[in-house]
Amino acid sequence: MLDKNKTMIKRCFLTGEYVFYATDRAKRPHSFKKDSNIRLTPKEFCPFCPQNSCMTPEPVYDDGLIKIVPNKYPFVHTNEETYGVHDVVIDTDSHDQRLTDFSDEHIFRLMTVLKNRFIQLEKDEKSRYVQIFKNQGMDAGASQSHSHWQIASLPVIPLKMEHLLQVLKGYYDEHKVCYFCNLDFGTRIVEENDSFITYIPADGKFPYGMDILPKCHISSIRDFKDEELRDFGIILRNSIKRLIAIRPDISYNICIYSAPKEEKCSDYFHFYTQIIPRIGHMAGFEFSTGCYINSVLPERGAEELRNVKID
Repeated sequence: MLDKNKTMIKRCFLTGEYVFYATDRAKRPHSFKKDSNIRLTPKEFCPFCPQNSCMTPEPVYDDGLIKIVPNKYPFVHTNEETYGVHDVVIDTDSHDQRLTDFSDEHIFRLMTVLKNRFIQLEKDEKSRYVQIFKNQGMDAGASQSHSHWQIASLPVIPLKMEHLLQVLKGYYDEHKVCYFCNLDFGTRIVEENDSFITYIPADGKFPYGMDILPKCHISSIRDFKDEELRDFGIILRNSIKRLIAIRPDISYNICIYSAPKEEKCSDYFHFYTQIIPRIGHMAGFEFSTGCYINSVLPERGAEELRNVKID
């Protein structure tokens, strides 16, 4: 048990960042923010609602429930040197529905749409990397309250991914096994099904932050079979349900990591997904040092999430 007057320091294997575990800080006022359900845009003026489709660009995909449209405010453009595609994936036609409300079939359909668009963007010879992510709530950077994802193809491999590839290759070269395949989850498992496992990393930077891994070694969402897409969607939805159950209305990010198409890294890069609860804010210490403060020990956080009763 960590004494309230002491901290524990770990170094994140994947990023090299130091994490200070200081459980007493969870008692600070406003340590756990609750504002992801603030309605930024009324339904009547929401550009993602079907009745207001004239407010968004022409969709590149629309099946009546899920729609993909070009981002109206992209950070990359197809007609510039910073070539890329920046899409918004509107994952429901209901203004008030959230990911946690999706049925098994709905979530499977969404994962299939994300996979197919990922593959389409990867095929562009000018694209070097494709990132899928979701911002839910104001603290997570969402500018619209209607549920949605974003997917972007980039002309470069981001520094974070370059570093991950280097670290994971080094581990593989030394141990002859994938880092993620060799993990000991201990008591930090939150949920699992036939294909996936959700756990809290032993060196996690964020309170209640979870990773989701396929149990088999798969390097990219492009390689998922239908059964794996279904299991992935279900465990992702259920993991978010658990988070919301213990921290109602918390903002969060979902980040999906697949191996870059041109890198020969399938032996050592293992697909994974991060769920990042936006608890508290980065402040002077984090910005000045590049270190993180986590107020919830991984084992404790996993126990809380695991013991939640969900539908």
